Amino acid sequence: MSRWDSPVDDFFSEEEESRLLKKFHDYAEIEKKESERRRFLEVSDKKKPSPWGNRFVLSAIIQGAVITGLTVSLILMQAIFSEVSLIEFLSLSLDGPAKWFFFGYFMYITLVVAIAITAIFYNHLESNLGKQVRGTKTKLAWTQLIGMNVGGATTTILLIVAGFVGTGFVSFAEGEQNQAQYLMDIVKLPVAVFALVFATGMIAGGIAYVTTYLGGPKLSKLSKHENLAKYDRF
Repeated sequence: MSRWDSPVDDFFSEEEESRLLKKFHDYAEIEKKESERRRFLEVSDKKKPSPWGNRFVLSAIIQGAVITGLTVSLILMQAIFSEVSLIEFLSLSLDGPAKWFFFGYFMYITLVVAIAITAIFYNHLESNLGKQVRGTKTKLAWTQLIGMNVGGATTTILLIVAGFVGTGFVSFAEGEQNQAQYLMDIVKLPVAVFALVFATGMIAGGIAYVTTYLGGPKLSKLSKHENLAKYDRF
């Protein structure tokens, strides 16, 4: 009898067979994680567009344009009033209203990034996982969209404007006495209200996303080509 007719067990010892099976299982796990990572970030014309992902992407573009316009305005203001250093002026009053200007400005940039990341998560939920936001969850998702774009943006803009005007730069550049020190007290209530709108939107959006992820329809069936990847079933 040739060696090819001998049982498979004769080729490998139990330890070697166990090692090979473990190695294959580890490889399958790595491939599975890599496949999930690709699906999470995948953008393909063959996939159905994500409605909520598109809405948040558009919102991120609009908010990015707003912060860009604000930055350009500050640059132009510095160019017009070249005899006064805007950054130096703000730094000198950093213990006062200027800190709210810097806080609001950087929080606005963070808000734009947060909206863009939210779009990626909704794209993964709807396009890659094939789950749809329906019913009451739609209202919650709208609450998140409005909360981030209205509540979050308005809160940061109020902080930026109040902090900038409160430093007295505008009055100083125009040669007038600063009369805007009381501005921070005026905007405290609006800032608190819009911050509450933002927080409500984030909580509502989190509920909508998690409940859709856990309770939505199962993953769409894989294509025939994907079914050939046996290791992806482990």
